[in-house]
Amino acid sequence: MKNRIVQLEERQFITREFADALAGKQPHPYLRPHDIVQQQLVSKAKGRYLDRMIHFWREISLAGMRRGGPGMDECFALLFESVFDLAEAEPEWAAQIFAETEKSNHKFTALKQLNHQLCYPISHEGLVDAFRRCYAPLREQDRSYDNGVYVALLGEFWFWAAITCAVGVDEKHPGWSFRCELAKCSANSWGDDRLHVRLIREAPRRAQVMPRSELMAHPILRIARLKYREGSVEQKQVSRFLNAQCIKQRFESEEDHFGSDLTLAQWARDARQWATNMLEAESEIYEELFDEAGEQALDRTRMFYHQHLGSDPAHIDSLNATAALMKWAKQGRGFDYSQYRAQLWEFVVEIADAALWLGWLFPGRRSQDG
Repeated sequence: MKNRIVQLEERQFITREFADALAGKQPHPYLRPHDIVQQQLVSKAKGRYLDRMIHFWREISLAGMRRGGPGMDECFALLFESVFDLAEAEPEWAAQIFAETEKSNHKFTALKQLNHQLCYPISHEGLVDAFRRCYAPLREQDRSYDNGVYVALLGEFWFWAAITCAVGVDEKHPGWSFRCELAKCSANSWGDDRLHVRLIREAPRRAQVMPRSELMAHPILRIARLKYREGSVEQKQVSRFLNAQCIKQRFESEEDHFGSDLTLAQWARDARQWATNMLEAESEIYEELFDEAGEQALDRTRMFYHQHLGSDPAHIDSLNATAALMKWAKQGRGFDYSQYRAQLWEFVVEIADAALWLGWLFPGRRSQDG
């Protein structure tokens, strides 16, 4: 059993889509051409907008988010944030395309309209509400807004609005204070710490610098990588467990997910046992993990388990421990009402993280197979 687990950890899990990409399948599976919206965007991807934002819409598609109807409000908020972040990170690129654009395409009026609908301080939720106020009346009159392709192409309007705000608004412009508030909010991740949303916002930047093998890894693995400091021992170990678990779960596609509490409980039990078994098999990793985290962080984490699992977390059985962790995650993170698969992936990562640290900090009975 132990040798089989080691073999799973040493194998790199790759999705069917990435395997097809390696085999040279066209159109490239990364672009998700089986999705009708993506298919239409790929066929039209010739301008500045879709050159970069095709990656944004790819992540929206993969996340399973609704693009038409009321779903467009969050899509447009994320798109505006993504482009503004992109312009802040790549100011020369933004300045160049702004200068090359016809002045009739500078969206100062759109920015004024958006600012008028916003409540301060600005946040992601505030932007979603602002877009809702802009488009809800229009949706009642025009069914075109139910069409995901129409919405994605309409996103070009807010692409140029975000570029205009980042580049075309200076200290003398009446919208300068608005631009400064947006910059402050951007630096604070738009007041939104959801990991799967970071994948969406950062897609236009990441696609330019990351190897395709990383971009096409299963979202559970990509979300987990974002959660931890790059290159850290913690990141490596959590990714190692999740890689093996995806193989064990027989995941194939980048879309594979599960919503079963029973399956999630099994993942949590496996994570706790895997971490506990490391104490004997790889004790040096324990030392590295604890040194990296530091005593203050470890004490805070121990207090978390005492709060949710009682005075002796090591002796709480797996079923009760998993139930408590799931209750915490659903209440504290809002995952009880997951509406699309990316929310479920992030929920899995949060539970796996909590179960792994339970095993690392409060080793219980080691597996007979370990």
